[in-house]
Order: sequence, then C-alpha cells, then structure tokens
Amino acid sequence: MKYPAHLVSLLRPLLVMLIGVYAASACSPAETETVSGSKPMDPPFRSAKRVSTDCGVRNIQDPPPGFARPPGLEAEKMPPPIQKNMSVGADRQLQEIDYDHVSDGYVLIEPGSVRKSFLVNNDKQVVAEFEAEYFGGFTQLLPNGNRLVSSNRHTDVFKDGGGYRGCVEEYSASGKLIWRLNLSTDNYIHHHDVIKMENGNILAVVWERVSTDEIISQGRDPELVAKDGNFWYDGVIEVNPFTQEIVWEWSARHHLIQDFDGGRFNYGVVADHPELLNVNLVKKSRSGEVHADWTHVNAMDYNAERDQILLSSNYLSEIWIIDHSTTAAEAIGHTGGTYGKGGDFIYRWGNPENYDRGTVEDRKLYHQHDSQWIRAGLNGAGNILIFNNGESKLRPYSTVVEFLPPVDSTESYIIDNDGRYGPETLVWEYDPDPSERFFSFFISGAQRLANGNTLVTQGAGAKVREVTHDGKIVWDYAYEDDIDAPHMLFRANRYAPDHPGIADLIR
Repeated sequence: MKYPAHLVSLLRPLLVMLIGVYAASACSPAETETVSGSKPMDPPFRSAKRVSTDCGVRNIQDPPPGFARPPGLEAEKMPPPIQKNMSVGADRQLQEIDYDHVSDGYVLIEPGSVRKSFLVNNDKQVVAEFEAEYFGGFTQLLPNGNRLVSSNRHTDVFKDGGGYRGCVEEYSASGKLIWRLNLSTDNYIHHHDVIKMENGNILAVVWERVSTDEIISQGRDPELVAKDGNFWYDGVIEVNPFTQEIVWEWSARHHLIQDFDGGRFNYGVVADHPELLNVNLVKKSRSGEVHADWTHVNAMDYNAERDQILLSSNYLSEIWIIDHSTTAAEAIGHTGGTYGKGGDFIYRWGNPENYDRGTVEDRKLYHQHDSQWIRAGLNGAGNILIFNNGESKLRPYSTVVEFLPPVDSTESYIIDNDGRYGPETLVWEYDPDPSERFFSFFISGAQRLANGNTLVTQGAGAKVREVTHDGKIVWDYAYEDDIDAPHMLFRANRYAPDHPGIADLIR
C-alpha cells in the first residue's frame, strides 16, 4: 500500500525514533529493575546450593581416638601423638573458686559425643539440662531467649571432615522448634560455626566440594591434591531460615592467586596480592597425604557495625576479614562494596608467610580457634580475641591473644611499613606460667566477660577456666562422667544471670 508523500514525511521522524529504541534494546543486555531516584537494582540472586527443612537421620561425629565415646581410653593409653598433646597440663588439679573475682552467671557446657547440654553455675553445679531433636554440636543462647543449635548431619562425602554440622535449628527456651535448615548435600555442607544476624538471617560456614580437575585448572600443583579426587573450598552463605533462600554467599574459589602455572588466568606474584589466597598452600597429614579439606575454617564472627565477616583458617594459621556489604555478584569479583575490593580479603593476620611477605619467625598464630571481635561494652571492645592452640613441634602449649588491627581515617585496614598486615604487638596475651600451662591441640575457645575477665575453654580434656587480666585463675571446671576417658568441648560460653534465655532453662 502506497502512502501519500506528505504523510510519510510526517511519520518519518517517529519511525526513526522507534527503530532506534528497538535497536538499542535489542543490542544491549537486559536492564535490571530500576526504582525511581535510585541506582539500578541487581537481578535476583539465585544460589546453586539446595536448602531444605528435612535434616534426615541423626549423626554423631566420631571423636579422635581415645576421647569420650565407648570404649574410651585414659590419656596414657591414647595413640602416641594424642597422648603427647594431652600430657601438657592434663593432670593439673582444679583450683578453689575465687567468689570475689569470678564473673556472675552460668556456663553452657556441651561435651562431645554427649547428647545433653548443661548449664553450670559458679558453684560448678548443673542447674539445667536440655537437648535438641538432633545431636547438637554447638548451642548459642540468643538475645530473644531462644536457642540456636548447630547439629550433626552429613553425607558420606564429608564424613572425614572434622567439625561438620549440616543441620541448623532454632528452638524457643521451652524447647519448641521455630525452624530447621538442612545445609548438607553431596556438594556442600555447613561446618563449625553459625551466626544469627539482626535481620533474622543466619550466616553459616560451608565446605564446597569440587573435583581436583577444577582446582588444577586454577593453578593448583597436581602433586598437591587428595587421592580421592575431591577438593573442598571454604565459603559462607547467608540464609533466610523461613524461606530457605540463600540471599548472599562468598567462596574462596573466586579469590585465588598462584605462581605455579603460567598458563592460568590467576597466575601472578603472590607477594603482590595479599588480598588473594595462594592456591598452592597446603597442609599434609602425618602420613604425608593431602586432604580435600584445604583451609579448614573453624570459626566465624560478624561485625554488624562494620558489616564485615571474620574467618579463621586453622590449617593455614591465619584469620581473614571480608566485606559483607557487597552484593552476591560483587562478592565473586574484586571490586565493589564499602571497601572497594569485592570479595577479596580486606585484612589478614597471623601468618604472613602465606602471602610471601614473611617467614616462619613472623608467624603469630598456631592452628587457632574461636576468633572473634570483642563486643561493645566489654573491656577491649573492637579488638580481636583468639584462642591460639599451639603446635606440637613448634610451640606445644596454648595461649589466648588479643590485638587491634591498624586502620586509617576511613576505617580501612592498612599494611605496615614492613609490607605485612599488623600489628606486631599484642594488646593482651594469656600465657600461663608453666605450672598452669596446658596444650589443647584442637577445638577450644575464649570469651571476654563483663567483669573484664576472660573465659578460656580447654577443648581437649573438657576443661574451662576464668582468668583475670593478670592471668590469675578465679574459676576452674572440668566435665566428667562415668566414661573413663577425657571429654572434649568445642566451645563454652558464660551467660549473665539476666540473659533472656536463662530463666526458662533453670526454672
């Protein structure tokens, strides 16, 4: 059909505009949703990890040989390496209670391989017993009076991973289940630590299983892979417990550097990139084998004021801090977030040899546990407190360290003149005299208390002590039962008498 010339001339500008708009939309990537007066919103995040509310069958994690689970062994009958580790301080007698200096409250005791949890008062009496439906491994009393419980649930893929959890639950003080999350599949599992955030979501540490082919493609030396063909990355997921939706996640797999394979995308000078993790760091077993669990993050803390996450790598004897203000997309990359580094490390401390800016003499941490920021209102608020386990060959005894990371005027962490993340000097250290020295070679923890004292958990042997700033022991406790073997405690915490979660437990 032929249109009049005058009509064509009138419509031509409109047609050109419409064609231009169509061409632009056809050739450009799909725009994300925009809210008036704000920047474009990111597309909805979808995690590949599956979350359910069915934790399946109960599991009990096997303790190391000789620790309490029938048939138990006395320390001198344990395998020689464990026997040696247990010998330091194992026979020290408990001290009398110093009622004038002990912090008031109740200590939550959860021995490994014991179904029940216990509240113990300052007289060392059990005033309450409770348990979760699943075999609880780590319970926290929440500010709302409820209990956050991390229970043992695993698939065979992760059965050799010390510290696996897999099931997270929240109970009311009366024992009513509020929600349950199964964070355990053949491809990932929650382990060690979990935190409930103020927004109601939970942060959980996870292992992510991949094949050794993937890690070799990222520059891992093929001689440094596990025989079973698996490799585990440590990561963090944030989950809405009511919708079972993962709303944010971070993985070490996206923040690697290596100087082994020049043909890989992440090849570079390790010392030039302290914000990245050297993919060829490795911890071998006593037999010389490489385990799929590579970094073994055993503790996590969250700083809501700074929106930062602290992770503690036991195998690498180092802590890392990452930026939680990133979007899930930015957490994969190297830019974005409050500190502009995406999901890269914004701070690390404890073992600068890991990023080729130090030697073994510069090492500060030895297979540490329970790394955390000291809470507001407590002595040392804002400092970092760590149970420093020790190492049988280099330093066969345990301490607790407290330090303050150096920051600039923008609150960004800074590297000292020596090229390493500081500090060199500690704010405080609990390093007991030889007569009170002990060696807890695994698990364990420390907690700063309201009166300025520090609660120290000697995980190997299930002992707890409260010490003053000067190192004096004012309260000493050991869990024992009718099983003739040492017990173990992942972590113990003291709660004030007026804590909302206490009243319903001891009534």
